[in-house]
Amino acid sequence: MHMSSRKHIIPDSFLESWQNIVDVMAAIFNVPAGLIMRVHEEEIEVLVTSRADDNPYIAGHRAKLNTGLYCETVMASRAVLQVPNALTSRQWKDNPDVELDMIAYVGVPLVWPDDEVFGTICVLDNKTRVFQDKYIELMWELKNRIESDFKLLDQHRYLEDSNRRLLAAQQRQAADAVELGEANRQLSAALAALTQMQSELLQSAKNAALGTLVAGVSHELSTPIGNSLMAAGAIQHQVGEFALKAGTGMTRSEMQGFIGGIRDGADMLVHNLDRAATLVSNFKKIASNDGPMALCSFNLRDTVDTIIAAALFRPTPHRVVNAIPEGIVITAYLAPFSDVLTELIENALRHAFAGVASGSGTVTVSGRVSGEAMVYVGVHDNGCGIASEHIERLFDPFFTTTLGQGSSGLGLHTVYNQVHKALGGKIQVDSTLGAGSGFSLAFPLPQPPARP
Repeated sequence: MHMSSRKHIIPDSFLESWQNIVDVMAAIFNVPAGLIMRVHEEEIEVLVTSRADDNPYIAGHRAKLNTGLYCETVMASRAVLQVPNALTSRQWKDNPDVELDMIAYVGVPLVWPDDEVFGTICVLDNKTRVFQDKYIELMWELKNRIESDFKLLDQHRYLEDSNRRLLAAQQRQAADAVELGEANRQLSAALAALTQMQSELLQSAKNAALGTLVAGVSHELSTPIGNSLMAAGAIQHQVGEFALKAGTGMTRSEMQGFIGGIRDGADMLVHNLDRAATLVSNFKKIASNDGPMALCSFNLRDTVDTIIAAALFRPTPHRVVNAIPEGIVITAYLAPFSDVLTELIENALRHAFAGVASGSGTVTVSGRVSGEAMVYVGVHDNGCGIASEHIERLFDPFFTTTLGQGSSGLGLHTVYNQVHKALGGKIQVDSTLGAGSGFSLAFPLPQPPARP
């Protein structure tokens, strides 16, 4: 027998309706007891009982199963059962209902929509009764009426479950929203901290680059200044000799020698001072702190020469070649351009030649201008190349293949930002393992405003 394992709580509105049904049924059948029975795991319960003084059944009373009750047979067979007089049959001699003087019985099963047995609807009498077919048909009608309520109960329970699930989902959503808000707050704080740290690291990197540039230019200046001091010293010595000889008289040849020496010393002095002045001028342009939006006119090759000189101040066995043609003068944002090119050259010298024979590495800087619109600059090396899995992450912040060896992972990220934001251009990288790498930079030249 497929008994119900449902834990439905029957609402009072349904119980009141069923109470009316069993009251009317008991009156029509003219019996003392009309019942709706509900089965449980090991018991059967009087769920609803008709209201009559001679009705021995009390609502809520439970009896053990497997004791020979009429309703057990109905539920097992799922068919109508009619017992005119239990006292005349040995089958019902031990039936507990007989002890209550309920000897006549007719009942039909009640079944849930999913075919689980709910219990029975039945009537009992204390005298012999043979119920006519019209009474049996009425009981089937009442069964159908109650089973239609079962469908409503299932729908009601489904709606309640849906509401509970919806409420739980809303509560989870609210909790998730709180967690998401907290996560967003933490991410915002982390982003702010990261941005601050990145700014500090960037400033530190700029200061370091500026220090390197100062040291590089100082190194370059030492030669022309030293030569100028030597030329000035020679001139000073010759002037002293001239002063001594002027009092005693000088031959023509001595006078011509003096004039030649003074001319050669002056030429050397002017040449070296001019060289020093050029270096200082280029240095001032590159080291200018006017910001990325300060436009400058500069010679592209000469500027790259100065940047290379600063980069080569650190000892390196490798070469940096300036392949930019002479005579290219552009008006552009010099400060970010210098930052970008310095980082690309130094990045190549730091990373490109691992495992490459000392002195065989070459970094080549090339450049050209397309009309008056675009500048193209390339930094290529003949080094070890970049692994394909690293290419896509090369410009990510804090990405480095030499973590813990002095690299912050911000250099190329800064390059990317400077190219895209300050210069308004693009940068690409191409590399083949064992065959070197190339960074290609393209940025537009700022156009003068249109005349009205």
